[in-house]
Amino acid sequence: MRKTLILLKMGLRQLLTDGMLVMLLIAPLLIGLVFRFGIPVLNTLLIEKLDFSLLPWYPLIDAFMIMLTPCMVGMAGAFLILDECDEGTALYYTITPTEGPFYLAARIGIPMIWGVVSSIATVLIFGISGMPLLQILVGSFMSALAGTFVAMMVVSLAGNKVEGLAVSKLSGIIFAGMFIAWFAPAPYKYTSAFLPSFWLGEVLKNGVNLLPVIAGTVVCVIWIAGFAGKFMRKIQ
Repeated sequence: MRKTLILLKMGLRQLLTDGMLVMLLIAPLLIGLVFRFGIPVLNTLLIEKLDFSLLPWYPLIDAFMIMLTPCMVGMAGAFLILDECDEGTALYYTITPTEGPFYLAARIGIPMIWGVVSSIATVLIFGISGMPLLQILVGSFMSALAGTFVAMMVVSLAGNKVEGLAVSKLSGIIFAGMFIAWFAPAPYKYTSAFLPSFWLGEVLKNGVNLLPVIAGTVVCVIWIAGFAGKFMRKIQ
């Protein structure tokens, strides 16, 4: 644990010197601010001009905020790892078999605690749908797993930060699963059950039930383990 905290401290120092990574961390708060005050104004204008209300979609907007924050934290951790891969320090940190897990925990695992806390705080402060607290808590936990999946996908498939920017565009599949869960009818929507965000969408749309929580957790863990193994093989 001490090694992990040392690596975390070094990573935070390096992260704060990169403006892009700092923006990734604060972007969800800025988006939450825009949603909190902008969406109600837009809704009023739509009702007045087009007789159309956004109220039925407020839960989806809050669900988007819940998922966005851990994903941004994961992306920041992924780009930090890619920076260290470019510099060759990632290999140094993982020189022994036991150091690899410490390294990934410091760069992605522990920061996801901040991702969960930020996700909960963002929705409690800026949420517009009145989503139940339990739903926010469970959704934030599942979003952290999805954010870890995104981070491990980027670092395992990209060889450097430039490639990471390209691979990060694939993170759109994270959001696709949630929208499929929201809009596609059964049984067709279950063709997306392999996507981590699908089960998150089920929880945020229909409420907290044990089956989607377990299924979503298992799907995320399988993806994370696979990408983590690929990353460790790549840098050793």
